[in-house]
Amino acid sequence: MLVPLFFLGSVVAFPLLRRQMIHRHRMELLREQAARDPVDRAALSGPLPEPAAELALRLPEPHRLYALALLCRLQDALAGEHAAPLDVRNRFLVTQARHDYLPATLRAYLDLTPAARARIAARGQSAEALLREQLEQISAGVSDALRLDHTAADRLLTQGHFLQDRFFQERFEQQSAVSGQTPGG
Repeated sequence: MLVPLFFLGSVVAFPLLRRQMIHRHRMELLREQAARDPVDRAALSGPLPEPAAELALRLPEPHRLYALALLCRLQDALAGEHAAPLDVRNRFLVTQARHDYLPATLRAYLDLTPAARARIAARGQSAEALLREQLEQISAGVSDALRLDHTAADRLLTQGHFLQDRFFQERFEQQSAVSGQTPGG
């Protein structure tokens, strides 16, 4: 009586245990992947930003092609379609350029108001020239990262922080000008 009972128990329990082991293995793989590809959980909890491709499609023609080519290059580098595998530092840099620097630069250009364009023109520059310069800086930094040049990668990270600070300040000034407040108070 015990042998048939153990046999029946093993027939029923084995698939359940196997399914549980497969599930645990998948969860471990997901944890490892999440550890390799750090994602800002706070950014995911808020509204998702527009994808860089959609932003690039809204650019004027010469910049649209350049931004889309840069986006493809970043995506290929992250997908591992590069000659040399990226180390952790350069993978982080390329990820930052893909998910933060490029979209922030495109969004800042697309969000320029006529008043902001007039201020840029008063400085003797054009918004299009500034956009081209920023896209070229991101592209040069990514090229250096793909060559595994850590000094150049550090320069791109610094440039990214500068771009974020600069555009955050310009947006703050624009919002303050609209609301009639001064940036200092």
